[in-house]
Amino acid sequence: MLGICRMVLMLVAIGVAVLPARSLAADRIVLSQYGIAATTVPFAVMLERGLFKKYGLDVDGFIGSNGGGTTIRNMIANGMPFSEVGTPAVFAAVHQGINLVIVYASTNNMGETSWVVKKDSPVKTIADLKGKKVGYIGPQSATEVASRLIMQHHGLAQSVTFVATGAQGGAETALDAGAVDAIPLSDPVLTRTANKYRVLFRVTEELPNFTNGVGVVMADYAKAHPDVVRKIIAARKEAVDFIYAHPDEAAKIYAQVWNADDATARQTLATLIRIHFWSDGAFNARSMDAVEEGYKLVADDPKSVPDWRTITDASYLPKGR
Repeated sequence: MLGICRMVLMLVAIGVAVLPARSLAADRIVLSQYGIAATTVPFAVMLERGLFKKYGLDVDGFIGSNGGGTTIRNMIANGMPFSEVGTPAVFAAVHQGINLVIVYASTNNMGETSWVVKKDSPVKTIADLKGKKVGYIGPQSATEVASRLIMQHHGLAQSVTFVATGAQGGAETALDAGAVDAIPLSDPVLTRTANKYRVLFRVTEELPNFTNGVGVVMADYAKAHPDVVRKIIAARKEAVDFIYAHPDEAAKIYAQVWNADDATARQTLATLIRIHFWSDGAFNARSMDAVEEGYKLVADDPKSVPDWRTITDASYLPKGR
């Protein structure tokens, strides 16, 4: 009898050992700049308000990423190869042969993102950037694409030096040290540093239509799990609707996750709501065209950049979108 018990225990142990990790833990979604960039606020709302469970999704959190190619790599390695990431990073990944499909637009514009200069900087207008150094977060990021496109529109594409500074902390250090003359910032950092820096221009003033963030999934996964993709998008849309309808409650969630004070949270969300920052998922052709145009300025081979219409699939969006 003792031998049989030992055998049973051994078989149970083996069985548990070979169970796939997915059966022992919920999924997590890879998100670019979660808790840093405002693009991901809807996901914080989804988690706080239990929308994943409402839509039958076993998701209990997120894997934050610095953005760009890092987010794409993390997404591919994740059990659920779905992510929200900067649109230029998706162009770059597809350009490199990664089989991704864009399933929704997460933004209509770049929100409160602004390029700032020191308070005492002689740079007063975009024209004053001639011969200066303009910072951006990283290669082929939304900030590089936007800054190059804006400089091109002002005839300064060949007259400024573009410098990758890293994330906002590194950008501040570079600006303070005089390594660059202007850097991109977004809230809550933008508001917190208002006593140090002066806004030179807001992206929405220069590029009112610019979809800098999208939802993306590995094409094979989307085909195999279309219901999962549709449920995530539907839950996110409900979260976006909630933000617009209940800004004060959404601001409380933002304040907690983004480590912002209540006043900053309310001010940030009020600004983003006013300019209709978050998309409910629908694609805006003008906004997507603008990102594609900008990406061609940073691509190694602009002629081979895919038309965004060939790498998007609106069939996963809720009916009517």
